[in-house]
This record gives sequence, C-alpha cells and structure tokens, in this order.
Amino acid sequence: MSADKSFRNELLARYGETQARQASPAVYEDPSVAWPYYEANYRSMLEPLSREIRICEVGSGHGSLLAWLRSTGFQHVEGVDASPSDVAFANSHLGQGVVVLGEAATFLDGRRVDFDLVIMKAVLEHVAKGELGELLRLIARSLAPGGRLLVDVPNMDWLLASHERYMDLTHEVGFTRESLGALLSIVFADVSVRGSRLARPSRTQRWFRRPLVAVLRRAFYVLGEGASDILFESRSLIAVARSPR
Repeated sequence: MSADKSFRNELLARYGETQARQASPAVYEDPSVAWPYYEANYRSMLEPLSREIRICEVGSGHGSLLAWLRSTGFQHVEGVDASPSDVAFANSHLGQGVVVLGEAATFLDGRRVDFDLVIMKAVLEHVAKGELGELLRLIARSLAPGGRLLVDVPNMDWLLASHERYMDLTHEVGFTRESLGALLSIVFADVSVRGSRLARPSRTQRWFRRPLVAVLRRAFYVLGEGASDILFESRSLIAVARSPR
C-alpha cells in the first residue's frame, strides 16, 4: 500500500474523533440538532414514499440522519461508515448493528440487497475522482426497481465555497451543479440537482432575500454560463438520481 493511501486510510479511520467533531461538535452532543436541515431539504422528497421501504445511508457518520428518518416513520434503515468512532457513536443512539464498519464499495459489492433509497450526505466529495464511477455503479446495482439515490454535497458556487472545500483534509473533489449533474448522468438516466434551503434563516438572510435585493444580488453574483440559477447562498447541492443506465 502506498504511503498516500495508508495516510488517507488513517484519516478516514480517525475521522469521527478528529475532523468530524471539530467541524460539527453540536451534533455529537445532540444528534437532533441537524434535524431542521433534513426537514427543510428532504421531507418533501420522502413524504410520498412508503414507510416500509429499505434505506441505506452510505457514510452515515454520527447517525443523525438515520435517527431523523426513524422519527418520520422509516424503520428499515441501515448505514455503513469507515470511521470506528462514528460507527460506535451512531450505534449508541440507534442501536447496535444499525451502522456497520467498512468501506462503502466493499459493503455494497459484498451484498445483493435491493434498497429503495440510498443516501449520501456530505460523502461524495470525500471520494477520489477515479473511484467515483465505480462507487456510483455499485450503488445503482444495489437499488430495487424504481429505487433512487439522494446525494447532498457542498456547493462550489457558494459564496464561501473555498472554506467548504478546504476545511476538511479528506475532501478530494468539489462539485457545482453542472459537474454533479454530469457525473450522476453517466450512471443514471434521470437526474435533478438543486440548491439546499436554509433550515432557519437569520434576520440578515431574510433581508437578503427581499425581491429588490434578490434582483441586485443575482445581477452582481453571476456565476458563469449555466450557473446563474444556483444562488450563491446555497451551501449545498442536493441531487436525486433514478433509472440506472
């Protein structure tokens, strides 16, 4: 194994106790603090789905998303993560065995389970560019007929995107709406991408969204060809992919 690969494995193995707790300490005190974001961004997509579907979260980290899914009625949930400390923390509030320790590709390749929904929140940016296609094809193969993939990644058109890109040592790649859509379209025939919504907009953020201010803002922050409808304040991009090719 190369020195680079060995060090990367060490970073991922210690991710929960180092990088994750530095970036998101509050969620390790109370996993429900992240729930307003899930409500604002995932609820509308999940609402029509049967509560009996099988859901897998790839890179489940602290397990707060799986806990939120359970709170909304989905009981057949599971996850996989490469960080031993995150797996232990997630299972401490979800129940033993809900999240398993392992690499996503190995986990998916070793099982022939038909998932109705696979979720990757803040995961795809950690995958080396040369490994993205293989991982997405394994996910596509794991989906049941009519199943879908939900992806949530940092938005590189965001105003503070450079901080988001480099705040984490394990980030390998950054995405705009165009590049995320292009990547997913290689594996899936039906792909949609949008900007994330704020869970609780501050007074300043609400002022920033007034109609006249919004027009001036959009005129000033022209992000390039094809990108002007992704507002620069959307911190994340959320994609839904269906119909594997």
